[in-house]
Amino acid sequence: MMKFFSVDNPVFIVISRIGDLLILSLLWLLTSLPVITIGASTTALFDICMKIVRSREPSVVKDYFKSFGSNFKQATVIWLIMAAVGAVGAVDMYFWAHSDMEIASVMNAVSIGIMVVYAAVLLYVFPVQATFDNTVKATLRTAFLLSLKHFPDTIGLLICSAAIGYLCWLVPAVAYVFLIIGTGLFAMLYSLRFVNIFKQYAPVIAEDMKGKAWDKDDEKSEEQKQS
Repeated sequence: MMKFFSVDNPVFIVISRIGDLLILSLLWLLTSLPVITIGASTTALFDICMKIVRSREPSVVKDYFKSFGSNFKQATVIWLIMAAVGAVGAVDMYFWAHSDMEIASVMNAVSIGIMVVYAAVLLYVFPVQATFDNTVKATLRTAFLLSLKHFPDTIGLLICSAAIGYLCWLVPAVAYVFLIIGTGLFAMLYSLRFVNIFKQYAPVIAEDMKGKAWDKDDEKSEEQKQS
């Protein structure tokens, strides 16, 4: 009976994780409302989810806002760049899809291909920002290269994202439910893949998966101590 009430009981662990995901979904929604902050909120969301995957056991609310603040400036710049590129790409696709020009079908196919690449970079860029300490240019470049190098993972994530988007468009009620409770869940599922990918490029993450806790804030602290 005592084991049932233990904090290590799988039932309590699952309930605790569900609670974390609900809190993360709510935090992401609230901090994304200004729209311009979506980059920082998405970075913080993946930061916490990847820490949970890596058994970091973060303080969800406290660490979320810590990550939100520390990544705000750079994540916002990245978000503005990605939003601008996405807007131009969407207009370009719309133009060629409704054009009567002879090359319209070819250009529309090219536009779709470019937007697929764009979507792949968008999938990776905020998890990369949450994990690695780089410049904006290096973060965007890393997201692009990782999306190519891990093509099967990228395709799987894109298909999953497209399915979610289509379902939300088909059934608007699903979109509202997703915003309230689904954001944290899918970020957690995606984080399972991102952690597995990133540990190949950051030995410290591989060590973390073996039980050694680490994140980029810890790395900065160590560098400051050494200097």
